[in-house]
Amino acid sequence: MVSLLRLALATACLAVSLQAQVLTLTFDDGPNRVKTLLLSPGERNEGLLQALRKEKVHAIVFANGVDGGDTPEGREALAAWGREGHLVGNHTYSHLRLTDPASYQADVLRCDALIRTVPGYTRLFRFPYLKEGDTTAARDGMRKALAEAGYRNAHVTIPTFDWLLDERLRTRLRQDPRADLGPYRAYYVEHVLDQADRARALAQKLAGREVKHAILLHHCLLNALFLGDVIHALKVNGWSFVDPLEAYADPLYLEAPRGLDTGTSLLQALAREKGLLPTHLLGLEEAYDREKVALREAGL
Repeated sequence: MVSLLRLALATACLAVSLQAQVLTLTFDDGPNRVKTLLLSPGERNEGLLQALRKEKVHAIVFANGVDGGDTPEGREALAAWGREGHLVGNHTYSHLRLTDPASYQADVLRCDALIRTVPGYTRLFRFPYLKEGDTTAARDGMRKALAEAGYRNAHVTIPTFDWLLDERLRTRLRQDPRADLGPYRAYYVEHVLDQADRARALAQKLAGREVKHAILLHHCLLNALFLGDVIHALKVNGWSFVDPLEAYADPLYLEAPRGLDTGTSLLQALAREKGLLPTHLLGLEEAYDREKVALREAGL
């Protein structure tokens, strides 16, 4: 549960910080047509849109074909996002890792053809797994190909492990369809607030200012159930929301890390490059291990 102390402190400083702490919501793996308990694929999509609608927040969903985008139902789910003022970006057609540059580039264009006529279509690209390639040649070649196609890299500054908690939640429901989901909601809200605080602190070290953050979430059951709680908690803790294009207009997103520290956020990659990564902000692998331990200790 979000601590009373955190809420009290957030309320006390809300007037000062509300305009400073800014983020945009981004969702990977849309439209995610996999079957789950509790909610059908269509109900999950509507659950996400309903939370955004209620909180008056615009977001972006990054689509691919293999998660159901290349079906009539999937295209309609994506179109529903566009009709409500959200953006639809490119996440490759096949959710690939960048190993074969030629195949990867063709897969990006295949996804572009899939989403080009969808309302809200925009040329923002999200690398699956946040991995830009394991070699300098692959990375630089893909950056050039994206630029030539009119695309921009939709970096992340606030990573989350929502996908891991979603896996745990779905496993629990398979074991007991009537399980109490309250602990999952409470853990998730606190996790997002913690990740946002960490990213904000790192941005201050790197840029010496507040930046317009982009948080990584997923089109999944967890968010269909608890996105409204997350948005509300962020607002209470001083965060305000901007449209994706406004966030990505921040000069920070023009940075192109020179290292091959991929699979992590833009802030973490730049921090490692500049020797500024603080000890409390772990790398992806270490953070993943830490999160699994925390989930186990929480009984989730």
